[in-house]
Amino acid sequence: MKKFYFLIFVILCSGCATTTWTSKVSIDEFTDNKTCKIIYGSDFGKGFNKGLGGIHYYPFIEKVNDEVIFGVQGDYNIPVGDVQIRVDQHKAITISYTETPVFYSASSAQTVDLSYLKNIEGIDQQAMQESINATMLNVQKISSPFTATSGEKANLIIRQMKHGSKLKMRVIGFGTNSVQSSSGEYGIDKQFMIALSKCGI
Repeated sequence: MKKFYFLIFVILCSGCATTTWTSKVSIDEFTDNKTCKIIYGSDFGKGFNKGLGGIHYYPFIEKVNDEVIFGVQGDYNIPVGDVQIRVDQHKAITISYTETPVFYSASSAQTVDLSYLKNIEGIDQQAMQESINATMLNVQKISSPFTATSGEKANLIIRQMKHGSKLKMRVIGFGTNSVQSSSGEYGIDKQFMIALSKCGI
């Protein structure tokens, strides 16, 4: 009998957890920057799925400082890696973690003192500094808790979604010849358009 009631509870909660697109406006306490985020699912739904175990991934669209990004995040704030997106029958789009914008950084200055190399013949100090900067930026992107793209690629995905009915997504991660997650499907309905409108997208 207990198993029967538990099954009913799971079915009912699954219905509660199932939702569509929602929008949320937030203001950074330190920079006063305003962001508007559109994500599939509610806090309750994601919390319920999290309680069932495993890692769940969710697509999102965010407007930050007038820049619009499309991305994928997990429910444990751990790095995602590369992802693949496909809207309806459109060609699949791959988003690399290297495309992820860096909005916050543990250190804004990545300069290393290379003055001791100044008089060494054959050493290009500027080239070394640029290489170090590129390496540090890549480290920041690979440690980001989400993978995202901006510019024309983000706009392309959003345009396809505006006229689409289904978004498919899978996480490739950081592996080779393998995928980190199975394919997930997310319905695109009028709630998505309402959420976009609330964020001015």
